[in-house]
Amino acid sequence: MSLQNEIIKYVMKYRRKTIEKKEFDIIEIRNSMDELFAKTFITPWTVNVNPVILKGIDAEIITPKELAKEDAIILYVHGGGYFMGDINTHRPLAGWIVHESGIPALIFNYRLAPEHPFPAGRDDLIKVYGQLREEYPARRIAMVGDSAGGGLILQALLKMKELDMQMPTCCCLMSPFLDLTCSAKSVDENAKTDPFIIPKFIREIIPFYIKKPYTAKHPLVNPLYGDLSDFPPILIHAGSIEVLVDDARNFAKRAKAFNIECEYKEYKGLPHVWHFNRQFFMPEAQQALKEIGEFINKNIPKKEEE
Repeated sequence: MSLQNEIIKYVMKYRRKTIEKKEFDIIEIRNSMDELFAKTFITPWTVNVNPVILKGIDAEIITPKELAKEDAIILYVHGGGYFMGDINTHRPLAGWIVHESGIPALIFNYRLAPEHPFPAGRDDLIKVYGQLREEYPARRIAMVGDSAGGGLILQALLKMKELDMQMPTCCCLMSPFLDLTCSAKSVDENAKTDPFIIPKFIREIIPFYIKKPYTAKHPLVNPLYGDLSDFPPILIHAGSIEVLVDDARNFAKRAKAFNIECEYKEYKGLPHVWHFNRQFFMPEAQQALKEIGEFINKNIPKKEEE
């Protein structure tokens, strides 16, 4: 493990201690974390950013200055526990994926809990994907998401199957937040090793996100209970010390049971969505983002290679 990783984990653990002492206030946590992310992370200088509006949804197109493919696009779905995060907090991470892949990405603001519980955010994702499909064939679209963004992608795929919509060519999930029962062993076993996620907080989030008639085990809400047949190829990254690592492990096993092409890589000693730390020249973040870029380009070849 790199020195950068150890330093960043130390800083994150200190920050976590101050948050852990507070009473859970979903709006206060959203505001403070969004501000922290927006101030900490910087969009790479190798991309250009242009705001757009898609069917009333605020979005941005991030384009690499060195374009590898102009006839393809990445649909980036930001994380944030289903209740926080936006374009500003995740533009830097989406930008690094654009940098590594050479393919433009679209990032957008979807509706969040508690104001908008499931399925609002999922439906926004499907709406934006449908808009992109008017310009790009499905085989030229990749979906990428971190944490809850990875969960939203899988929720969207489950609904798209039900609607008989054509799937994107591939998906990449970084530390996905999938099992909304929060009952996996790693949630408690890694409570002290994870420098970022606080188990009691994620458990308190769920009632804000899932309302009747849905439950945490509903097959359209929780992909660990859904029908994964006919899903596109999926790449999953997770860190071994994170609270949500069992979400990724268990989904990878379930995907294999459905004969889905699923590549799962677990990074030893890495925290939740360490990919953000690319700007600090963390080797593990550089490697992980390179793998994502390679996976996307493998599944979206140049047109002459099709």
